[in-house]
Amino acid sequence: MNPEAVPPLLQTTVNSLGQPITYPREGTAEVTALLVEMAPGEETGWHQHPVPLLGYLLTAELTVYQITGEKRVVRSGEVSLESVNVVHRGVYEGAVPLQMIVFVVGLKDVPFTIETARPSSVEDTDA
Repeated sequence: MNPEAVPPLLQTTVNSLGQPITYPREGTAEVTALLVEMAPGEETGWHQHPVPLLGYLLTAELTVYQITGEKRVVRSGEVSLESVNVVHRGVYEGAVPLQMIVFVVGLKDVPFTIETARPSSVEDTDA
């Protein structure tokens, strides 16, 4: 197969917030792939990632709310390169189960998702 004949799903030097991509330099590198499923009405809760994390949506649409005020929708067939060290949450408002493959470029024995309390700067109208 000719690699040049295969179009990339995503090719970028920045993540969803425009942050430059940087890889962990301390510790033992570890790559993780996960199949994430969300039921209708489910949300991730407020959290952040200390390392690069990519999500490829297999089905449905996921709305991502950033503490920065940005709101974006990731659709089936799209790749989302998540923000690093910025609090955000995903909300699934669809009617059928959502499936997403998540790839983490992380560190051995270091959590790649850190849960946080609801930020006080976020208004109730942000859902």
